[in-house]
Amino acid sequence: MSGIEEWFERERRRGAERERQCREKRAFTSEAEARAVAAADRAQFGDRFHPYRCELCGDWHLTRQDPGRQ
Repeated sequence: MSGIEEWFERERRRGAERERQCREKRAFTSEAEARAVAAADRAQFGDRFHPYRCELCGDWHLTRQDPGRQ
């Protein structure tokens, strides 16, 4: 396999992994819904969750990463 073919294969695998991860996450149709669930999770788990719009599916997911640090 040539260098460019290896690169394309790595990118294909990386994309497939991102899609798999997206499917496994909770998805919310609005930012408001995601924020409400984040607040409930914070009360239950003590973690601070932040909503973000997913580039792959367009829905909202939650992350523990601070959006200011991305």
